Amino acid sequence: MQNLKPAVLVLAAVVCLGASAQALDQKAADVVINKYLEKQKTADGEGQSSGSVIADLNSDGKPEIVLLWAFMGPTYATNQLTVFVDAGKGYVPAASFDVVGQADAVSVKNGLILVDQMVMGKNDPLCCPSIKKQGKYRWAGAKILEVK
Repeated sequence: MQNLKPAVLVLAAVVCLGASAQALDQKAADVVINKYLEKQKTADGEGQSSGSVIADLNSDGKPEIVLLWAFMGPTYATNQLTVFVDAGKGYVPAASFDVVGQADAVSVKNGLILVDQMVMGKNDPLCCPSIKKQGKYRWAGAKILEVK
């Protein structure tokens, strides 16, 4: 180890941190998501996943789960973005945000949560938003904030 250059040691540390952020696999995340969505069921509707991502949003070396989901009622749907954190004995929701328009894909890049959306144009009927937008959001503890 004494012969290794400092840059190599830093690289080794980064690789180790990256591996720990991937300790949660998608199968385990799906269990958390399915339990959460089951709890969202009411007489008026239920939650359905639109996509999820496992990422370290705050660079603490621990993965968070980012879920894009829709609450579907008999005549409506609302989109939600929810971040789950490891509370020591499992993952719990830390923050949620109402996503405007139709949302169908979520990803994470450089700590930002990116959501592919369709939003209403000036003359769009309520059924049919026509403007493509990539919403940008940042998780800030108990809140998810839209980044303008």
